Amino acid sequence: MVSKKKPLLVPLDGSSPAEEPLQVAEAIAETRNNDIHVLFVSSKPLSLLEVRARLRVPAGWAERIDLHNAVGEPEEEIPRVAKALDADAIMMSTHGISRRHEEMAGHVTLQVLQDPPCPVYVLRSALDSATQAHRLRHLRHIVVPLDGSMAASRAIAEACVLAVSASAHLTMLHVINTVPGAGRAPASPLFIDHPHHELEAWEDEFVRSSFASGIEKVPDHLTVALRVGDPAEEILRYAAEADADLIVPCCSGLFTPGRARVVSSLLCRANAPLLFIISQQVAAEGADNVESGAYVA
Repeated sequence: MVSKKKPLLVPLDGSSPAEEPLQVAEAIAETRNNDIHVLFVSSKPLSLLEVRARLRVPAGWAERIDLHNAVGEPEEEIPRVAKALDADAIMMSTHGISRRHEEMAGHVTLQVLQDPPCPVYVLRSALDSATQAHRLRHLRHIVVPLDGSMAASRAIAEACVLAVSASAHLTMLHVINTVPGAGRAPASPLFIDHPHHELEAWEDEFVRSSFASGIEKVPDHLTVALRVGDPAEEILRYAAEADADLIVPCCSGLFTPGRARVVSSLLCRANAPLLFIISQQVAAEGADNVESGAYVA
């Protein structure tokens, strides 16, 4: 298949027929104007016919996707192939062949999220795939949890492109952190109960600082939502109440014990697909601040 479109890389492990994940991938590819590239990582080289059989790719998809085989460990080969293809994004599920839903995500997904070369869509295996495909094909509302820091500008930029392309509503969600011992609270109005000019002035500054990196086009439908409390709980609550179709968190990719509390909650409980933007700047900030610019802890 010859195309100038950038690839959407879809690693599959053969644990279930390829039809359902390919339908979700198609929804993402339509929004991003991608071609779908499917990767199967094996212990020995396989022909593409063998890959197709292992993944149970339906005949109708044969001419619509590019198949790839890599030999090695999936957590190493997926980022490598994505980088080699100059992939626009990677699509994965929280759980692969192990299906251990008591864990926030499978080993391979967590490893890929540590340092991917591009944004990573993560589908929640506990949610219906057809519903997730519908949300991604008909994006109406995108939520970006952030605090206006420069580290989170990549998440804003990515969400803006998608929102403009889909004519979707974009909400920048700021949670004033009240969790004890979770690091400094992000910048916010001193008197959060004042519904007058203090909050309006802060909101205006929040939007301007969030777009300071020079986003080409701002969505027509843009709002700022302010919540107070535990960032993980408030992000999940807001996304559910707003019926969000996509949540776009920026995180450091550090999943050591005691870190990534918000990310863990999203992977376990989000009601919508996730698009992770991994920023090493967030990781650097987080070294001195557990709850850094994009709620990574």
